[in-house]
Amino acid sequence: MSSYNDNLHSSVVTSLDAQELELQNVEANLEASMFSLYYAQCARITTAEELEVTTAKYAYQKKVYEQAIIDSDLSTNVLQSANNAKDYTDKSVSNTAVAAANLQIAANAILKLASDTGSIFSIVNAADFDTDIYAQSNKAYVLMNDTAYEAEKASQHSMEASASISEVTTTTLADKATATDTSIKDLLALVTKQYDDTTALLSSQGAELATANTNEKKAEGILEDYSVSYNATKEAYHLNNSELNLNLAVTTPITVGNHDSYTVSFKNYKSPFNLKQADGKDRPVGYPVENYYIMLVEKSKSSTFNINDAEAIVTEGYSGRYVAITPNEDTEDGIYQKIYISGESTVDKPVLLDSEGNKLELGSEYVIFVMAVFTNTYKKSINTFDDYLSAPSKKFVLKNQLSSANAGGIQAPDVKNVIQFGIFENPDYFKNGDTEDLKNIQYRCVLLPNDQDLVRGLLTTDELEYIDEEVKDREQLEALYNEKISDIQAKLYALNAQQKLDKVEDTPSKDIKSIKASAKKTTKTNSKGITDAQRKDLLNLELQVLEKEKEQALANEDHLQPGFFFNLTVAEEIPAGSYTVAEPGDMTLTQYLLKDLNESVLRKLGDDKIKALDTRLKSYVSKKSGSDTDVEQFLQEVIKLIESVINEVIAKSLEVLLANYGQFINDLILLARGYKFYSKKVTLTSETTDNFGNRLINKNDYISAIISISNNADETVNTQFTNALSDYQHTAAFTYNDPYATTSEVVAYPKQTTLN
Repeated sequence: MSSYNDNLHSSVVTSLDAQELELQNVEANLEASMFSLYYAQCARITTAEELEVTTAKYAYQKKVYEQAIIDSDLSTNVLQSANNAKDYTDKSVSNTAVAAANLQIAANAILKLASDTGSIFSIVNAADFDTDIYAQSNKAYVLMNDTAYEAEKASQHSMEASASISEVTTTTLADKATATDTSIKDLLALVTKQYDDTTALLSSQGAELATANTNEKKAEGILEDYSVSYNATKEAYHLNNSELNLNLAVTTPITVGNHDSYTVSFKNYKSPFNLKQADGKDRPVGYPVENYYIMLVEKSKSSTFNINDAEAIVTEGYSGRYVAITPNEDTEDGIYQKIYISGESTVDKPVLLDSEGNKLELGSEYVIFVMAVFTNTYKKSINTFDDYLSAPSKKFVLKNQLSSANAGGIQAPDVKNVIQFGIFENPDYFKNGDTEDLKNIQYRCVLLPNDQDLVRGLLTTDELEYIDEEVKDREQLEALYNEKISDIQAKLYALNAQQKLDKVEDTPSKDIKSIKASAKKTTKTNSKGITDAQRKDLLNLELQVLEKEKEQALANEDHLQPGFFFNLTVAEEIPAGSYTVAEPGDMTLTQYLLKDLNESVLRKLGDDKIKALDTRLKSYVSKKSGSDTDVEQFLQEVIKLIESVINEVIAKSLEVLLANYGQFINDLILLARGYKFYSKKVTLTSETTDNFGNRLINKNDYISAIISISNNADETVNTQFTNALSDYQHTAAFTYNDPYATTSEVVAYPKQTTLN
């Protein structure tokens, strides 16, 4: 290679390496800012939840405090009354005793006088019987006896009154009133302290909430800044790569399942000179390149890989270490080559080893180089016999994609606080096939608070949409659906090769070549009893389902929930204790598939028919499902099987009866590809927390989010998988009912008027 080309190539490589490194740094900062925002919102929401609990506690203690004041006032009045009664009773005892003694003295005097009067009357009766003196003496005698009798009675009553008043227990009453008043005053002091402490805590938490709000806004701004920097750096890399490196890119599949291929794309090398020959005719297609060679290199070795290494691989005949592409009319606008990582290499299915002759390993980092070998005519015309080697592509990692739980299939907690959901997963991911208790995949359930009062003041809907677009990268979501849609369109094109390509709607431009290639290479015949018309109908059905899902997934939602930042990146790092690992559940495959069936139809079917259908369906799936199963054939037969049972009750198609027929089709497609259904459940207990580690609050709303995560003891195995997060933004929220929460309320007695 000439010194000029050497320097140019070195500059391009250095520039792209520097930009890729900068992109990685900005991406790392972006990820760090995600966590900063998440934990800032954690502090904000945690404080808000604590404030909510404290506010409820304050309201309760305020009632207790007010009641304690009323009771204290009553106790004071009762004590005063008891002490007054004791004092008055003591005086009454003393006065009554004195009165009784005085009455006794008076009675004794009267008795003595009555005795003397009786003696006098006896003398008069003997001396002057029947005289005037006798009559007067007799009258005085009678009156005196009556007086003496009354005096005895008065003395008796006074003594009885003295005895009765001395028996009144006002002292005991006063002692008890004193003890009661002391207890009430102690209780009031305790309640007052609790009330004051709660009031102070309420004030303190209010201040903490204000601080947490400020910190959250700062973290939000930092994330937005890094989002802009990330997008700018990514765009700069793409522009440089497009202009300086043939727009070389590697696309890895993002659909659910085992990934055994990736796609390399790049633009043709353009000649800087006149494309006309001396005779005025156009140069051959692809001029000045005779052949392109795609080579796979480990990222760690890419810095030392050069044109000599690339040429040696080709000249020494290491055919498994490169994929050769000869320019033709199909590659005129660029190259789009799907490459496989295992199996026998063929023209239609090239398998590429790395530059050392090793197979690509899932989870390892690689880059792609493209070597363009120029035609001899071109080399002579420029008087240079060097070929062209691109700079390395951006690094890529091939991983298997785990399944995510369907949002519509995550049930709300039942009366036993059990959340049920189902998931379709590749049984090869489990240690012992489909054994439930020994598995490499964990399904972690996190509960996201969905209380608008708690998240009020955090991200607005517009801000959430903005950050979600920047961080989540809508292009990846769109690519996911384009990947699925292109695969189906390729099959339809092969069935309708005679039709014009423009009848295939919404085909991504870069996928047209693969559809053309598929149409040319595919000569598929049906040997399973399904006609081309039926196959086409089912393919069109799949296509409609995917296009509808794509439209819904990319649509801007007006009610993003739960109102704070959350995505797979932060979900993967949620610590133990803030999530619950799902256990084997009780839901059957049929119950899950028919979860969107109208309830009235389910009632008409009854448990017996559903159980019988489940037995037949499981038997059919175990025999028919697998990697060699024809998806369209499987769809047709399963739908026919289920409808045959439903039609016994109601003569309507499944498409009409099911609320979400699209998800039903997607589930059947996974079954047809060999995936198995696993029922899962999560039980909420008094120790269950939300994603921030806070205890669940009674009567608050939460959203169930399921994280599918590789949890193998060998970390190298975990790097071979891409984890998944359920669509929590479209999962219905539920209200948590704490079975241990008290239902009793404080009784507010009417206020009493203080007695004087």
